Amino acid sequence: MVITIFNRQQLIVTYDMTIQSKIRDILAANKVDYTINPFMGWFGSLQPEYKIYVHKKDYEQACYLIKDVFK
Repeated sequence: MVITIFNRQQLIVTYDMTIQSKIRDILAANKVDYTINPFMGWFGSLQPEYKIYVHKKDYEQACYLIKDVFK
Protein backbone atom coordinates (compact mmCIF):
# COMPACT_ATOMS: atom_id res chain seq x y z
CA MET A 1 0.00 0.00 0.00
CA VAL A 2 1.31 3.41 -0.92
CA ILE A 3 1.57 5.87 1.95
CA THR A 4 1.09 9.50 0.96
CA ILE A 5 0.72 12.77 2.87
CA PHE A 6 -3.03 12.42 2.36
CA ASN A 7 -3.47 8.96 3.92
CA ARG A 8 -0.74 8.80 6.54
CA GLN A 9 -0.70 9.34 10.28
CA GLN A 10 2.39 10.07 12.33
CA LEU A 11 3.15 7.15 14.59
CA ILE A 12 6.19 8.46 16.44
CA VAL A 13 8.97 11.02 16.48
CA THR A 14 12.25 10.02 18.08
CA TYR A 15 15.89 11.04 18.15
CA ASP A 16 16.98 7.55 19.19
CA MET A 17 18.26 5.38 16.35
CA THR A 18 17.80 2.19 18.40
CA ILE A 19 14.13 2.92 19.09
CA GLN A 20 13.36 3.77 15.48
CA SER A 21 15.10 0.59 14.38
CA LYS A 22 13.09 -1.54 16.82
CA ILE A 23 9.84 0.06 15.67
CA ARG A 24 10.69 -0.47 12.02
CA ASP A 25 11.53 -4.13 12.72
CA ILE A 26 8.22 -4.66 14.55
CA LEU A 27 6.19 -3.01 11.80
CA ALA A 28 7.96 -4.97 9.06
CA ALA A 29 7.56 -8.29 10.94
CA ASN A 30 3.82 -7.63 11.18
CA LYS A 31 3.53 -6.49 7.56
CA VAL A 32 2.50 -2.93 8.47
CA ASP A 33 3.61 -0.51 5.78
CA TYR A 34 5.43 2.56 7.02
CA THR A 35 7.56 5.42 5.82
CA ILE A 36 10.28 7.24 7.70
CA ASN A 37 11.50 10.79 7.26
CA PRO A 38 14.87 11.39 8.89
CA PHE A 39 15.39 15.09 9.48
CA MET A 40 18.59 16.75 10.62
CA GLY A 41 18.05 19.09 13.55
CA TRP A 42 18.29 22.83 13.45
CA PHE A 43 21.28 25.00 14.35
CA GLY A 44 23.95 22.45 13.59
CA SER A 45 22.55 19.61 15.68
CA LEU A 46 24.05 16.35 14.53
CA GLN A 47 21.29 14.24 16.03
CA PRO A 48 18.68 13.27 13.42
CA GLU A 49 14.97 13.31 14.14
CA TYR A 50 13.10 10.24 12.90
CA LYS A 51 9.42 10.57 12.01
CA ILE A 52 7.66 7.31 11.32
CA TYR A 53 4.32 7.35 9.51
CA VAL A 54 1.82 4.56 8.88
CA HIS A 55 -1.35 4.40 6.82
CA LYS A 56 -4.32 5.83 8.74
CA LYS A 57 -6.10 2.49 8.65
CA ASP A 58 -3.09 0.79 10.30
CA TYR A 59 -2.53 3.38 13.02
CA GLU A 60 -4.33 1.58 15.89
CA GLN A 61 -2.64 -1.73 15.09
CA ALA A 62 0.78 -0.05 14.89
CA CYS A 63 0.27 1.65 18.26
CA TYR A 64 -0.60 -1.69 19.81
CA LEU A 65 2.40 -3.42 18.25
CA ILE A 66 4.98 -0.89 19.48
CA LYS A 67 3.59 -0.30 22.99
CA ASP A 68 6.30 -2.44 24.64
CA VAL A 69 9.19 -0.61 22.98
CA PHE A 70 9.07 2.12 25.63
CA LYS A 71 9.01 -0.09 28.73
